[in-house]
Amino acid sequence: MATKTDKKNAIRQDIIISAGVYSQNLAGKAFLYVYGNEFFEVSFPVDNFLHLTGVETKLSAKDFYKNAKKGKLSNNQFYFDARHPYANAKKKLPCLKRLPELTNDMVCILKDMQTVTIIYKLSVTNLEFTLGLTENVDNQGKKINDFFLPMSLRVEDTSIDKSNDGEIVDFIFAKDASKAKYDTLLVEDKRKTIPECVKYLLSDKFSEK
Repeated sequence: MATKTDKKNAIRQDIIISAGVYSQNLAGKAFLYVYGNEFFEVSFPVDNFLHLTGVETKLSAKDFYKNAKKGKLSNNQFYFDARHPYANAKKKLPCLKRLPELTNDMVCILKDMQTVTIIYKLSVTNLEFTLGLTENVDNQGKKINDFFLPMSLRVEDTSIDKSNDGEIVDFIFAKDASKAKYDTLLVEDKRKTIPECVKYLLSDKFSEK
């Protein structure tokens, strides 16, 4: 029978692996999701990693991520409470390790997904797990830029039922966050053409598509 310490060790290991995946595949990059004539951009700041793990900590979000990425996160640096129960973290972390699937595979875009506490204007799902996105705003609620940020990882198959609308993505592009234009095509529906409304965001190499 797994002891409390065994369970916590397993969670810690999953957080460390997830931080490595986040660091290699998501942090420092931006992604452009295109569906029909609509589109939005997503970035993955290191500060948002903690939200997705399902655990609580007294560390700053940045330090938590830094420790996890370096493999230095210790068991006493995170804990569970009523809002962050162990069962929740146990469910979320296997999906957090697979988070790049939501940027590399055909996904569904959900609008106005309703949870107990918040309505997510946009979410991305592969029907196994869903990433709720929020606008990038400051403490006063003023928009910083047009990017959406990852705020909640939900492991359930009812996300579509809780949303107003769902559409399959046509294209997903990626770029290094420091670059001006998207230069990598990750997902493409071959039957579709890139709409004019996003061409200004793309590298010239896509102008013929």
